[in-house]
Amino acid sequence: MKHLRDARIEALSLAAVAGLKKAPGIKVLDEGKAVRAVNEGLKRRFQADKEIDAAVRARIASLKRSVPEGSMEWDILYRQYAEELARRR
Repeated sequence: MKHLRDARIEALSLAAVAGLKKAPGIKVLDEGKAVRAVNEGLKRRFQADKEIDAAVRARIASLKRSVPEGSMEWDILYRQYAEELARRR
């Protein structure tokens, strides 16, 4: 998982609110509040992704056999375990 810096998350938030302002039928009354709300939502999402990543890596490392990172098997296990953990949350 890629870690995004706060500045990048802020830029994404600004772009999302700008897109919402252009959308028909949507009126943004307080742009600052909207940007903060989107920013917090993105941060929560990326934090959850980091937690899932750490849990999946630990689960793969705990297997009895060694699965080298980057191998096809590792990629399949990673995707499978990540989807399973995300569904639980």
